[in-house]
Amino acid sequence: MSLLSNRTARPTLATWLFLGAMGATVAAVLTCTLVIDSFVRVEARQQATRYLQTNADALRDALDRGMAQHYEEVSVIAQLDQVARSGDMPAVRRTLEQVRASFPQFTWIGLTDAQGVVVASVDGLLQGANVAARPWFTGAQRAGFVGDVHSAVLLEKLLPRQSEPWRFVDIATPVHNNQGEPSGVLGVHLSWTWAAKIKLELVDQVIEQHHAEALVLGTDGTVLLGSPALQGKKLPTQGGLLVVESKTRGSGRYPGLGWNVVLRQPEAVAMAQFRTLQQRTLLAAGVLCLLLAPLLWLLARRLAAPMRELTARLDTGSTTPSEHSPLYREAELLGEALTRYAQRQAEDAARLRELNATLEARVTQRTAALAGSEQRLRTITNNLPVLIAYIDNNQRYGFCNGTYEAWFGLDPAGIVGRTVEETLGAEVYAPRKPLLERALAGERMEFEMISAPLGVKRHTHTTYLPDVADDGTVHGIYALVIDVTAMKAAEEQLMLMARTDTLTGLPNRLCFNERLNDALARSRRSGKPLALLFLDVDKFKLINDTLGHGAGDEVLRLFGQRLLSCVRETDTVARLAGDEFVVILEELHTPAEPQFIARKIIAAINRSFELQEGLWDASTSIGIAFHAEGNAQPAALLAAADRALYEAKAGGRNTFRLAAM
Repeated sequence: MSLLSNRTARPTLATWLFLGAMGATVAAVLTCTLVIDSFVRVEARQQATRYLQTNADALRDALDRGMAQHYEEVSVIAQLDQVARSGDMPAVRRTLEQVRASFPQFTWIGLTDAQGVVVASVDGLLQGANVAARPWFTGAQRAGFVGDVHSAVLLEKLLPRQSEPWRFVDIATPVHNNQGEPSGVLGVHLSWTWAAKIKLELVDQVIEQHHAEALVLGTDGTVLLGSPALQGKKLPTQGGLLVVESKTRGSGRYPGLGWNVVLRQPEAVAMAQFRTLQQRTLLAAGVLCLLLAPLLWLLARRLAAPMRELTARLDTGSTTPSEHSPLYREAELLGEALTRYAQRQAEDAARLRELNATLEARVTQRTAALAGSEQRLRTITNNLPVLIAYIDNNQRYGFCNGTYEAWFGLDPAGIVGRTVEETLGAEVYAPRKPLLERALAGERMEFEMISAPLGVKRHTHTTYLPDVADDGTVHGIYALVIDVTAMKAAEEQLMLMARTDTLTGLPNRLCFNERLNDALARSRRSGKPLALLFLDVDKFKLINDTLGHGAGDEVLRLFGQRLLSCVRETDTVARLAGDEFVVILEELHTPAEPQFIARKIIAAINRSFELQEGLWDASTSIGIAFHAEGNAQPAALLAAADRALYEAKAGGRNTFRLAAM
């Protein structure tokens, strides 16, 4: 009686199994939950910071490039003959107004004399006023000047009223007469709205949905660009925000004004997805443990049931206690019972093997023969990098090879019996439907299409071959689909290489001829003039002879880059051969515009080239063919620009000549 009492007080095998499995499950779920939570928290913060930093750097670079471009534009305007060396002030004013038409972001452009009196300005604003006390006039006496953002002082009452106060960035540069002596200052008021437009288009529209805010601060921390409530004030420090900064660095000759681009986002917004995922993860972990508890208990009892039954039966045959621990008693008895059962099973199995030996041999032989043939055929089709299928009259699949799983993620065996539309989806099926119907009518079909199964864009060549019986009945079609994406990509790459100069990456002569024809056609349609600039590097042979052909190639590459920086994205810069380059300028108004660009190019090329062998000074000569009608032949336009180029070289190089047509 005492022995029975001790045995029932011990835990059963089912209890041990349940406790062990449940403990391991809870530990594994909690460990995975904590690891995932920690990793996702760090990754979410880093991802939000990278997103803000990328947009801040993009806005910073756009501000630097924009200010550098405006700085160079003002420098080039000051060098125009119509501005610097013309004594006719009404003509100077007209020239400034024409320039302003091409650069509407310049709200005011004015030319002063050496004493600071405005002698010519757009729309006559401030004409006759003395601006000698203005910082932009005093700062530009000897070199270029760029002033930080400020409100309008003299122009506030003269300019049209708008919802926000006028604010400008002053850019000024000295003007020299024919003798090279300072004769005045060219001043420009750059409207601050250009920066607000860049911020709106480049950053605000992108980050608005993330409830983020972009600001531009001055060197003293004052908000130059941001919400109306913050502009002109110091940026207050607030908690609970994710903040990144990106300081402007200047670009080219523009030294920069020390602006600081700040992007900030509420941390609650940045980490919202993480918080949601965290809650769902914890909830899922709890639910999983609750769901697994009864399942594990049932499983433990199910596993222990045979042992309890065997133990009960075996115990009735003997009262001698076991010398083993009761915890393992069921396993020991079950092992003995299984041994005896195995012996009887082996005897029965031997008799069955003797009876069925002949039958099994025959079945095995025939099954192996059939399976071998089918397996060889399926192995061949599954290893072909093409789709192979049989489609019946109801447009249902009767056979699919293994490539369907690689392309569409579908089990070939599961596709059999499904329709083509159900398998491929309505979007992919729609363009193929009429072709399938024609093939099922007995017509052999071949076609090419582009689709993107599983997000992978594929260019395919498809053949539908009808399965026609002897009596002419079409039972279905055989479909063969080949991926020709790589071949098409190679063809496109060859087309691109045939139109690109390998040294500079610019369009080559073939591409230039095509674009010139297109530009003349657009000029005829719009009625707007165009210009063709023909350039080469002055004394280029001297560079090759002195520094070697490697340095010459580097000069040509840098020459092409500087040409690109001087023109618009819509203009064309191409290399014809050797050191010969051409530029197509479209959407022009007057001959002064290509001359303006030519001066800008000459100024850019005159900056020293940084080569591996050291600094090298170079120059360029430019021939300009200006055509207002759009009906010229490309060869005639190129010949006129070539003649103007040789006139520029005859005139001493490092200059340009204009040939109107």
